[in-house]
Amino acid sequence: MLASSLGLAESPLPAAVPAPIPAPQDGDNPLTSVRIALQWSPQSQFAGFYLAREQGFYAAAGADVRFVHTNANRSSLDWLLQGDAELATAFLADAMVAAANADSPDDDAGDAPGEQSGDATRNDSGDDSSDNMPGLARPVLIGQLVQRSNLMLLAWKDHGIEHLEDLNGQRISLWPGPFTAAIQALLTGRQITPELIPQYGTVNLFLHGGVSACAAMEYNEYHRIWQAGIDEDRLTAFLLRDFGFDFPEDGLYARSDWLEEHSDLPQRLWQATLKGWEYARTHPQQAIDLVMAEAERAGVPSNRPHQGWMLDHILGSIFVENDSTLAATGQLAPGAYAATAQALIAAGLLTKAPPFGVFCPGCRLQDEGPPPDPSPEPSPGLPSAPSNEPHPVSPPQ
Repeated sequence: MLASSLGLAESPLPAAVPAPIPAPQDGDNPLTSVRIALQWSPQSQFAGFYLAREQGFYAAAGADVRFVHTNANRSSLDWLLQGDAELATAFLADAMVAAANADSPDDDAGDAPGEQSGDATRNDSGDDSSDNMPGLARPVLIGQLVQRSNLMLLAWKDHGIEHLEDLNGQRISLWPGPFTAAIQALLTGRQITPELIPQYGTVNLFLHGGVSACAAMEYNEYHRIWQAGIDEDRLTAFLLRDFGFDFPEDGLYARSDWLEEHSDLPQRLWQATLKGWEYARTHPQQAIDLVMAEAERAGVPSNRPHQGWMLDHILGSIFVENDSTLAATGQLAPGAYAATAQALIAAGLLTKAPPFGVFCPGCRLQDEGPPPDPSPEPSPGLPSAPSNEPHPVSPPQ
């Protein structure tokens, strides 16, 4: 796939990054060591973070940053809440569940209803310690990156799956632990009861027909499946945003106790991260070069066309100036937070969401007025969908 086909030309674009807070210049103050836990192995999903370090943005902010790449066995939120990282990236829905569990360690705020799916529906990673953290140790949102949902279910048409209800009773693979709260909410709300199988790090089970459907990200597994030789007309794609679950995804989180011990460093790191993403937007080929180097260092197989596809889709989900329904770059809209909370509560994945100002103390209310109540009474339904039909997904090029 050529870079030009992805819209990745090296052209300047208007900046969307706030003016940085100057870092201390006192030579007697060494850089603060900061570990950032990233949700997955090296890939373009984290290109802006890599560039923020390589271009010196983090150092200018006063931090010596080290990245920790995590997986479904021990999530980025586990690393954060267990004290092995100071910052972490995470999906909004998963962070909300983790925050509720941390504030109420004896509650079942994050348990999936019915327990019918075993490990695949747990909201930890096989380690219960993150569910039992004291109230002081909870994730606090520093800034929101990905403004729209890229989460999807992919199903085989030759398994008889054309509509969402056709998933009932079928074998579906989901990542254990984080990432799939929205899928759980969708299935529960539609009264669909599949047999859930842990997916872990690959979609090989799906490719070999061992499951009828699998969890996927539009920017990642969907393209990998196409690269494996599967034509898109053999698949039925269910994008969660088409069913009322357009949850914001990647945000940057700090542990609450660490946040209290530092003054303006978290905000400087957030602004440095935004600068890294702006640099990725204006220098996409350089960004892909760095991603490929990070993957090679980690021994993770990858290829440039796939990382280009991913970068193109991630950038389109971060910089959303042309979509008036989404929050400004780097912000979390109170309405999006409340809608996510309502869906998780209705599905039984939350009993009560943290107040918006506690979950994201630095988020602006913009012009929306007071934020909606994030913890309304559970209702029997979930966000309405346009239909139960799959939505056409643009085939990879």
